[in-house]
Amino acid sequence: MNQQQHRLLQVLRKISVFRGLELEHIQRLLRVGTSQVYSVGEKIYLTGDPSLEMMVLLQGRLVVTNQGGDVLGEINPGTSTGEMGVFTGQPRSANIAAAERSVAVVFKKSGLDTVLASNMTMHLRIMDNMVELLSDRLNAANKQNDKLLRRIEDLEEEIEAAEGDAEAPSERPPARGDLADEHDEFPDDDYDDD
Repeated sequence: MNQQQHRLLQVLRKISVFRGLELEHIQRLLRVGTSQVYSVGEKIYLTGDPSLEMMVLLQGRLVVTNQGGDVLGEINPGTSTGEMGVFTGQPRSANIAAAERSVAVVFKKSGLDTVLASNMTMHLRIMDNMVELLSDRLNAANKQNDKLLRRIEDLEEEIEAAEGDAEAPSERPPARGDLADEHDEFPDDDYDDD
């Protein structure tokens, strides 16, 4: 094994979905992986597309956006993407494009399925990792939802307070010029001082 292959093995062992796999398992995965180069701006995954592969970014930077084009995050070297859809069968949930020239190892679903079917220990380890990964992402999403809900509640309270201030009569005492006195004339005066 050359130095580049050794580095690649070390990177893959750190990827959450492959964590805990033996060296032999990683080598089997590498046999079904292919190296892919993406140019700046190249669209890699589109929201709603079938999840037919996953990748591990080795070099470069990818940007994650929603359907409206809002940036949701970045993918940096040593990070995987696409694994959720590959292992759950769900379509792509976001767009991914190369923000700069990028190099990745791509694993087709069909190749992964073949390797996992041939080794139950490896299959179970990856499924355990996926459960943990899904749980972590669900917890993170719940925390984000709670934070957004609290912000919405705070904004609603601010709106109610602002509306209440606009409807409430002024609490300040009237200024001297605001008070009527005996020298004011009113058009409907029915009485005469004389």
